[in-house]
Amino acid sequence: IFAADGAMKALEAARSQGPVRFLGITGHFEPLVLARALERYPFDTILMAVNAADVHYLSFIKYLLPVAVAKGMGIIAMKLATRGRMLSTWTPPPVEEQEARLRTPLKGTITIKESLYYNCSLPVSTNIIGVDTVEQLEQNVQAAAAFTPLSSQEMADLEYRTLPIVRQGLYFRRWDLGA
Repeated sequence: IFAADGAMKALEAARSQGPVRFLGITGHFEPLVLARALERYPFDTILMAVNAADVHYLSFIKYLLPVAVAKGMGIIAMKLATRGRMLSTWTPPPVEEQEARLRTPLKGTITIKESLYYNCSLPVSTNIIGVDTVEQLEQNVQAAAAFTPLSSQEMADLEYRTLPIVRQGLYFRRWDLGA
């Protein structure tokens, strides 16, 4: 990617020629690799997976977010509700349909409003909030309109509540590191 004739050269050419205005980077499960990439190149934006379970394993909040903030990057958060797997409204599939690496998923532990407020309380530029229905969209708009940042204690409480469901809350992370 960073070689003299690597992908970054092609991306820089696209930016200088006009069809691309900003260069960004993204990743789902290796915050230290992404932090190293931010040290190697002045990316404009970063798309990273963060939610209330993040602090428990390979934390983007602990290891990557401070680097991006210090660099003044546009920070786009994703995986806020993990396709609903963290939400108290989510019911796990039957055991025979469960992914082997997520054996015995549990009912979610936080609400969409809590998940939204958690992420909106982080120093991010925007959050990607997936929805499946117009009703969910309307609920999210109402929650966003009433938003006030959470205190550090409220953030810690939500993080604690996600501990029992950390693997399903971080289903997109790499779990072959022994944790």
